[in-house]
Amino acid sequence: MGTAALVLSILGLVGCIPLIGSILGIIFGRIGMKNAAEGRATNGGAAKAGFIIGIVSLVLWIIITILYVVFFAAAIANNPEILNEVNSTN
Repeated sequence: MGTAALVLSILGLVGCIPLIGSILGIIFGRIGMKNAAEGRATNGGAAKAGFIIGIVSLVLWIIITILYVVFFAAAIANNPEILNEVNSTN
């Protein structure tokens, strides 16, 4: 679980599978850390790294999404004709 958490979190961080990879990295990281604490796994470090990277990448993708929405809304507020141009091209 630790290796899966690390790989998925890194893929989520670099944008290959943004939100899903981050969420799965957090879940698998938590499961891997629990298994390592109980002695059923030896890769607790990879699980912890995947968990932390998953949290960081999830927060970054949420911030990026919020900024995208804010900038898009600001562009429309400053120039409402953008919507007319988009509608006329279809």
